[in-house]
Amino acid sequence: MVGFIVTAAVGFILLLVFLIFDGILDAVHIDFTGSGIFSGASLGGLLTGIGCGGIIGTSQGWGFFTSFLLGLFIGVAISGVAVILYRLLRKAEVAEADMSLDRLIGTSGVVTAGTQPGTRGLVQVMYLGSPRTISFSSDVPLASGESVVVSEVLGPELVNVIPSQPTYGRTLE
Repeated sequence: MVGFIVTAAVGFILLLVFLIFDGILDAVHIDFTGSGIFSGASLGGLLTGIGCGGIIGTSQGWGFFTSFLLGLFIGVAISGVAVILYRLLRKAEVAEADMSLDRLIGTSGVVTAGTQPGTRGLVQVMYLGSPRTISFSSDVPLASGESVVVSEVLGPELVNVIPSQPTYGRTLE
């Protein structure tokens, strides 16, 4: 029974480590298939299942082999769930080609830190489905809370914005 307890503990620790430090096995390329079958979560799930199933079987008075088979069944089930979740997460990832700020042109946003012409301010826009704050420059003074539209990308973290409504002779106070 001690072996099953140690196996369950090691598996659970692996699950926690790979949950907290996502992608550790990616650095050493253990999951060479990219399918998630050899991911840290699936390995941790398999070991946890073997340990827990073995503990359950042993506590019911079953022999080592029968307890191990129960643990293997539970471990494969847990690993299967981990692989399915891994594949769902992979599908949700955005391709690197889609990460270009050029996609922001024409996007509306709200100024979070106003500015005068020639200085930088901050604007919050929706980027790939999430709010993102990015630096901007503008040819007109803009105050916090104003609606703007991204007109061009000036650099990796800098865009040019124009007011979404015309401004006539207005200055920041």
